[in-house]
Amino acid sequence: MGSFALLVVSLLANLADAIFIDSTGCGTTKMCMFRPRGCDPNLDCTIGVALSVIAPNRMKVQMVAATIVPAVQQQYVAIAFSHDKFMGNDSVSECVISNMGEFVGFEPEVYVSYNKGKSNDRVFLNDDEHAEMFTDLASEVVDTRLVCEFTQQIMPQIDNKNGLIWNLNSPFYLMAATGSAQPDEVNVHELNRDSHSFPITSEEMFNPVTFGNNFEHPTGFAPKINTNRIEKRPMRPTESPKVSASLVSLIPFVLSFFVMLF
Repeated sequence: MGSFALLVVSLLANLADAIFIDSTGCGTTKMCMFRPRGCDPNLDCTIGVALSVIAPNRMKVQMVAATIVPAVQQQYVAIAFSHDKFMGNDSVSECVISNMGEFVGFEPEVYVSYNKGKSNDRVFLNDDEHAEMFTDLASEVVDTRLVCEFTQQIMPQIDNKNGLIWNLNSPFYLMAATGSAQPDEVNVHELNRDSHSFPITSEEMFNPVTFGNNFEHPTGFAPKINTNRIEKRPMRPTESPKVSASLVSLIPFVLSFFVMLF
């Protein structure tokens, strides 16, 4: 009886912690892109992103993508800030999840990288720089969707890495892409333009600060952090995946059965 009660409590707790992408305010208080048009980012979008400014120098990033079939060891979903609608010379924030083919033990990590032409190179940060630039990382694999969210600095308070780290308080086109990844890099995204997983690009340029003009943001980079930490950061383990959304329908049955036992 005690084990069953703990199972119910655990189920409800996991559902409460599930990542929810709220599309309310898209175009007014946040920047959103979802495919296919009219899809629900919590149900059936094959790729999508929502950006919102939630505090001074803090931008919340939420991304979703359909999981690759058959499952790959690592899959990424990423956004790029670009001065035009074409890949090349873009600042990228990428979320990578490892052990995609397993039910437990997956590892999410967020990186900053740079599109040099048609190739992508990661900008390695030490732990202090990474902790300054990114916070509140969370992700889950729900049914056939990969979901990731984190908070990123708009004006990074770290060294600009010879121009590879950008001040995002400026107009940009926004792009989103997904694909398989390797330990040190991402692989090419879907190239078939007819695929629902082909990268999406905003129709117009936008400045992220537009959606948070009630906040004041820094105007310059901070000096390089002096540290003895290594530059290349290992993947960090985290909690196991959240419960599948398909289990939501089982809650009334489980609760009624639980009540009958008493």
